[in-house]
Amino acid sequence: MGYTSAVRKCIHIEIRTRFRLIHEKDWTGHTVSIICKRYGVSRKTYYKWNNRYKQKGIDGLSDVSKRPHTIKYKKLTSEILETILDLRLIKRFGCNRIRFRLRRIVGISLSTRTIYKILKRHGLNILKCQARIRKTYKRFAMKHPNDMVQMDILGPFYLSNSSERNYIISCLDDCSRKVASRWSERKRSVDVLNVLEDWIMTNNGGGGSKPKTVMHDNGKQFTSRIFKHFLVHNHIKDKRIPNSYPQLQGKIEAYNKIVKNEFLALEDIPNIDDGKLRYDMFVKAYNEAREHGGINGLTPSEMFLQRLITSTIDKGTKQQSVTHVGNRKCNLSV
Repeated sequence: MGYTSAVRKCIHIEIRTRFRLIHEKDWTGHTVSIICKRYGVSRKTYYKWNNRYKQKGIDGLSDVSKRPHTIKYKKLTSEILETILDLRLIKRFGCNRIRFRLRRIVGISLSTRTIYKILKRHGLNILKCQARIRKTYKRFAMKHPNDMVQMDILGPFYLSNSSERNYIISCLDDCSRKVASRWSERKRSVDVLNVLEDWIMTNNGGGGSKPKTVMHDNGKQFTSRIFKHFLVHNHIKDKRIPNSYPQLQGKIEAYNKIVKNEFLALEDIPNIDDGKLRYDMFVKAYNEAREHGGINGLTPSEMFLQRLITSTIDKGTKQQSVTHVGNRKCNLSV
């Protein structure tokens, strides 16, 4: 496409100005700094045009295209595309979850924008909905594993071929999101304590350590004498949330939502025994294989181990920095 006469005139003026700029030093003998200040350009610009003039002559003073010579596109193979669509259709993953899974399993790093474009191209992007005004709540998270666990009961829910009530009783670590959970036909205090004991036995953290605090709602299972006696006997603090404030247990409520969407809504469970077996496998996969967006794409088990090692190192550092001489404590840290 040709330029108009006005544009060509401006181009010639620019070229003449650059020609005078790089020859000003030879004509006047002034320093480059003074010349650049006079023309309102930087020293870097001066040497850029000077080098181009030495290489290509007067043609080097024209503007060149800034388009990159080579553009490296990440080739999306049909296998990767099929994986993205399967994760969206079968697992109901969002863009972030798909990105975490591809990075962990396939070893490819795609942006959420790229994944969203693929979903939109296939009509699987996030649907628009009416925005609701939500209250803002102060988020919190414990720094170390077993500082606090959240407990809750999901249910009742029913199998397609049965009218019996079923429940999911869960105990979730506030720091790492790691969970101990059981499928149960009842929701007694004994059933709740069995899950809490499962957590203590499987996440001992070196010697069967117990959680410092248990947070729960006002269900009868958590306010009973047997539950309170267990906490007092094991020196565990009882933290009950106020009525009508489930958002204070947002992490365990989020886990309940995951169970609904990724287990109960997808699994075709023929009977209770088969359901319990499948749910145990689901809990294991959640802890050890499922990436969690709230902990930067780590799995809960990875986060639990990472924070456990950090807290152990911190305790060891504090113990080494203090020594006892007689009955007096001397701090050796500087």
